[in-house]
Amino acid sequence: MKSVSKRILIVSGHHFADAPRRVDLHFIADQLRAEGANVDFLICRLSPISRFIRDGRYKHALTRPANAWLRLDERLEEFVWFAPFHPVNFRIGWLNALVSPLYRRYGHFLPKPVIERLADYSHIVIESGPSPLLTRYLRKHAPDAKFIYHAADRLETINVHPCVIDELNRTLPLYDQIRIMAEAMRADFSLQDRVVFVPHGISKDVFDGAATSPYQGSRHAVSVGDMMFDADTIDTLAVANPDWTFHLFGKKALPKQSRGNIIVHGEVSFARVVPFIKFADIGIAPYRVGAGADYLSQSSLKMIQYSYCHLPIVAPQFAAAGRDNVCAYEPDNPVSIRAAFERAKSMDHQTIDTSDILTWDEVVHRLFHAPDEA
Repeated sequence: MKSVSKRILIVSGHHFADAPRRVDLHFIADQLRAEGANVDFLICRLSPISRFIRDGRYKHALTRPANAWLRLDERLEEFVWFAPFHPVNFRIGWLNALVSPLYRRYGHFLPKPVIERLADYSHIVIESGPSPLLTRYLRKHAPDAKFIYHAADRLETINVHPCVIDELNRTLPLYDQIRIMAEAMRADFSLQDRVVFVPHGISKDVFDGAATSPYQGSRHAVSVGDMMFDADTIDTLAVANPDWTFHLFGKKALPKQSRGNIIVHGEVSFARVVPFIKFADIGIAPYRVGAGADYLSQSSLKMIQYSYCHLPIVAPQFAAAGRDNVCAYEPDNPVSIRAAFERAKSMDHQTIDTSDILTWDEVVHRLFHAPDEA
């Protein structure tokens, strides 16, 4: 196990450092810390505006000290930044244009305790979302750090303010590496020599160690996560398959209406959801149609987890490319949705190939170590 340099900063507009709903950045941070690095999270996209737009993170943010570093354990710290404002997409052209000059100065308000630490970082990871608005300010104070753009999602797909997209394109030369998790995103970036395809890893040891099924009997389908969640798909499947139970995980993963064979688990810890994935019969990725969402077939962490557990996957056609275990359906087509589920029922689980699935150790090696060894 090779140690990276002493301190890494992860800039996120979505995820708290110790959030129960764990995404790839959390697992990467865990691996880096296991190798001896210190990891800091800078949490942005919070301001007085958050309260009025009903940002689900606002209530949790109030439980943390604002604009101060908080040590969560020996090698993990978090800074919850409440700015005077943060970029919001009003979805009205003239109004978005009016506030763009202000939003471009978002990084001007970075707190002094953050700025004072920037020179110490060996790597700064900028997550897709509003964070690219901060890059030129961060680079100014961290000229020697390696900057990695973490393209978890297309900015158009997650509906950021248009000025964030413009700023990302303008500041691409400031990044040393652009990490994509789907080859479909490669053409999105002009600096092709800096683009690296590193798919998600998974915690194989955690899945391998799950020994007890949470289910009674068979006929259980699981849906994990709430990004672009399509409740109509779940409703269609639940009505057509009354002898199956559908388990939904995610804060906003809610059915169109309550049914006896739909169980809503809400947002739970990663450890708790693992056995529900491992011992399910079918995995569902009920994505809504969205702009440029074709990359989801490769970048979806849940689809990788489903595949590692040898689950047939029911997913829309636009998110099905490159996976032999996906039974695809046409969005908003109940007949197609039901047919995809029927195909999943009859799939041989043991034929599902898992040989190309990475561990988080391998992901970290490719992102933080491989260039040093070249």
